[in-house]
Amino acid sequence: MRTRLLHAPLLLFLYQAVPVRGTPDSLDRHRLTVGFGAGRWENEQFSCYGDLLSALPVPYTSGGVQYDAWATPHLRVSGYAGTYRSRADSAPPAVRDYDGPFFGGQVAYEWRSVGLGAGFAHVAGYDGFTSPSGYLRFGTLDGVHIRADLFPPTTVLGSTGWFRAGVGYREGRARGVGGFLGVAIPPAYSQKGMFTGYFNVPVGRHVELQLDGVIGPGEQYSQQGAAIAVRYNFGSH
Repeated sequence: MRTRLLHAPLLLFLYQAVPVRGTPDSLDRHRLTVGFGAGRWENEQFSCYGDLLSALPVPYTSGGVQYDAWATPHLRVSGYAGTYRSRADSAPPAVRDYDGPFFGGQVAYEWRSVGLGAGFAHVAGYDGFTSPSGYLRFGTLDGVHIRADLFPPTTVLGSTGWFRAGVGYREGRARGVGGFLGVAIPPAYSQKGMFTGYFNVPVGRHVELQLDGVIGPGEQYSQQGAAIAVRYNFGSH
């Protein structure tokens, strides 16, 4: 009987001392995303009395890369760069103000129920600018949460708008189907609010596909954009 009683402590000691091979979980620390998209904004010009003077469609294409790294289980660092091409060839030069390379970076700290981030975004062109960027979340990152972004990191400039706010699901490190749905504000030459969202789905062990879109009305022309991106997850731990 005494010999049998020693079996449990002995097994516990062996379990702790001997390495045990197990399957890795689905938490990734490094991600590389490549995306491409196209769409159309509306350039609106008003008089001093608020009367519409002109409304012109502004087609665009955009593409780029984004890298996300989790330096710690809570600290996320993101960087992105790409090109944005306005194709309003017959429009006045001011309409083609955002044209050329774009890039930016952001650092965010993700607590369990709150996320907070800050960084910068640069957009080239005739009326190019460099602006602070920001991120705020309430709710579980890999569950349902509310978030708002100012110039969020992206591979396709314009597919999320300059500012967005809405409801997200599973946007953290755990792989799986996730997404976001909310409202967005387009570039400064249009004042109409839009709907934006994306859908993210795994298509392999390390690969995910993301479909991104934004749509809304204009004074005379509808505004919309769509993007597709492929994200590769480097390993698990």
